[in-house]
Amino acid sequence: MLGNKIPISDHRRPRPTKDRRIPYEIRIHAPPSVVYQRLLVSDFNEAWVVRLLVTLRSGRRPTRNRVPSNLRQRLRGTGFVILSEVPHDEVVIGVAGKFWRPDGGRCLDLTADDFGGFARPGYAKVAWNFKLRAESPKETVLSTETRIKCFGRAALWKFRGYWILVAPFSGLIRRAILKQVKTEAESTFTTA
Repeated sequence: MLGNKIPISDHRRPRPTKDRRIPYEIRIHAPPSVVYQRLLVSDFNEAWVVRLLVTLRSGRRPTRNRVPSNLRQRLRGTGFVILSEVPHDEVVIGVAGKFWRPDGGRCLDLTADDFGGFARPGYAKVAWNFKLRAESPKETVLSTETRIKCFGRAALWKFRGYWILVAPFSGLIRRAILKQVKTEAESTFTTA
C-alpha cells in the first residue's frame, strides 16, 4: 500500500518520503477480480498514445506483445520490478534511474529486494501502484499513483526540470492505461 511514502515490499524496512505524488483513477463496471486479471495481462503498449510517447522518448517504436504474457514477464529486462502484489487489491511496481537522461538511465539490475535500500546519490526511484477498490459487487475503482524520491540535490533539480517537460505526457500515459484496463475489463465482464 502506498500510504504517504514510497512502498517497499518488505514493510519492516524504513520507507523514504516522497518528493512527488501523482494520482489518477477510473470507475469500471466490473468486479475487482475481473479488473485485476485484465490489469495483469494488459499490454500497456497497445494504447496508441503510449506507443507514440514511448517512441518520441526513446527514438524506437515499442514492440507489442503478440503472445499473451503476465505483467512480471513483460517487465523483465526493462528495469521495472514488481515490489508488492496483493491479488485483487494492489500491484506496486518500482524503477530507479536517471530519468532526465535521454535513455532514462534505468538501473536494469535492480531487484525488488534492492529497491527499499536503494538511495544512490544522483539517482531517483519511482514506485507506481495500481489499487483496486470495490464500490459494489459489479463496480471497481482502479487508481494509480506514482511516487518519486530523488537522492541528492543535483538529482532533485535535474528531475524537477525533466518533470516540467514530461508531467503532462506521463499523465496521458497513466490515463490511457487506466482506460485500456477499463475497456478490456468491461468487455470481458459483459461477455462473461
